[in-house]
Amino acid sequence: MTKSKFSGDAIFWGIFLLIWLIPGIIMIFKGLKNYFFQVNNTLILLLFITLLYFLINFLKHIKRMVIKGNELKYYSILHPFGKRLSINDYIGKIILPETGIRGSYKVVYLVNKQNKTAFKFIGLHYKNFEEINNAIDLKTIRFNPTTSQYFKLLFLERIEIKNKNGKDNIMAIILGIFKLISIIGIILFVLGVIFKKIL
Repeated sequence: MTKSKFSGDAIFWGIFLLIWLIPGIIMIFKGLKNYFFQVNNTLILLLFITLLYFLINFLKHIKRMVIKGNELKYYSILHPFGKRLSINDYIGKIILPETGIRGSYKVVYLVNKQNKTAFKFIGLHYKNFEEINNAIDLKTIRFNPTTSQYFKLLFLERIEIKNKNGKDNIMAIILGIFKLISIIGIILFVLGVIFKKIL
């Protein structure tokens, strides 16, 4: 049996962010209760909702995991009473590097029988990351994500695993960059219109 052991950073940030979770939810409910269709109110409410989303998204990845044979049970903020996974339901795992504020670290994604990423755990949160990874007896799938796949994994965490090469891979990278530039352009345009109305 293998049990996860949290790193000092995971414990500190987990406790620190949990303290702000309830006040954050209360602020959003108060904002919704006193909401008027004004630009200022909308922007403040959107800011609090965005911050709460990132807070919950960070906390949900701090998982206490217990691996016993072909069964993985984990506990998180979204599953406080635990959730069981059968390792037999997965065909493999991909290990990718990710970079955040605290540096570079490894991330493991389990791939289900539909060839989609379905479970994620972040090496940064565990002192015994390699032990956990080795306890999950699945083959490692070699996978080089395109730019768009990388961002989908980062924000949505669910993609279909398809290795592309040659011209297809170059085209996917160009399309991913084009999509990213388009999204940033639209966001900047909307923010510009909002700020013009405020000023």
